[in-house]
Amino acid sequence: MVREHPWRARVRHWRTPRDIAPEALTLADLTDKVLGARRPLIVAGSGVVVSGADPGLRALAAEARIGVYNTWRAKGVLPWDSDYHLGTIGLQARDLELCELESYDLIVTTGLADGEQPVLPDGLPLADCPVADLEILAVRCADREGPETTEAPLRDRLAAVVQKAWGGAKPPLAPTLITRQYALLLGERGMVAADAGTAGFFLARTFPTLRPHSVELPSEPQPGFAARAVFARRAAEPGLPAVALVDGSAPDDATREAVAEAASRGISVPVVCWTPDGPQVGIEDHLEDVRRAVAAGESHVVVVGYDPTQLADLEHVAGDITAWRQAVSGEYPPDTA
Repeated sequence: MVREHPWRARVRHWRTPRDIAPEALTLADLTDKVLGARRPLIVAGSGVVVSGADPGLRALAAEARIGVYNTWRAKGVLPWDSDYHLGTIGLQARDLELCELESYDLIVTTGLADGEQPVLPDGLPLADCPVADLEILAVRCADREGPETTEAPLRDRLAAVVQKAWGGAKPPLAPTLITRQYALLLGERGMVAADAGTAGFFLARTFPTLRPHSVELPSEPQPGFAARAVFARRAAEPGLPAVALVDGSAPDDATREAVAEAASRGISVPVVCWTPDGPQVGIEDHLEDVRRAVAAGESHVVVVGYDPTQLADLEHVAGDITAWRQAVSGEYPPDTA
């Protein structure tokens, strides 16, 4: 039976992002703008991760006391508990509205790749910093005199929904409880990858990242992405605590192919399938299943049921899901059961 993604039917109004056109500045001019801004902000994309420039970004945020929003493919550029980490944007229709971007007098973009440019309102004071210049910009802006910009209105508004389920342990399991427990289970060294879809959305929205590459998400829907990401990481780092998340009651063909290819090289790829109709188990039982799958020498599939009502709660706060526009337009392969 073909079943639609729980969130797909509600997403009907994707707007194609227009290209961001930040002001082209020399490093000296950008330094002057940052030092002169009373309320600057940074929006960071996956280019920061790919180039390994996250130390420069962290230094810039701390030295100039500027808050940072990251795209979903740049999770971990700042640790989740940093004062300067304001949250992940580009996932829901009201993200940018709730960030209150109009209250900033300078928005510095850095490392935004194709498909990551958020639909910014017209007239914002934009400037771009090449990722290679982040570290030196941090040094030059260490004496910025304006106040810290560490308010996180988007994160604060989402917190009530995200955290209200953390104390629960019985089924049906809230997705935000599951992602939080995955972080605790896998530890600082571990990683979670997800395909585009419900599990991927909750991973992007709520997983507490400490470093880059602890979360891997596609820029566009790619069946089998999560399994291949785990395969690649475990090939480079044998024994890495890692898990691939997919939607549905069983892995799709692309995921199975990736798992089989990994097995042919002696690498196990644990896969966790999220479906509202899955086994209704408590969080401790689910974590034990995942723990065994991660530690096993061969690939295992774990299926878990989750509570789909929490998605509606998040949409009530921040609007329709707009990530992975191909998925929401119907091009993403549906769940099968």
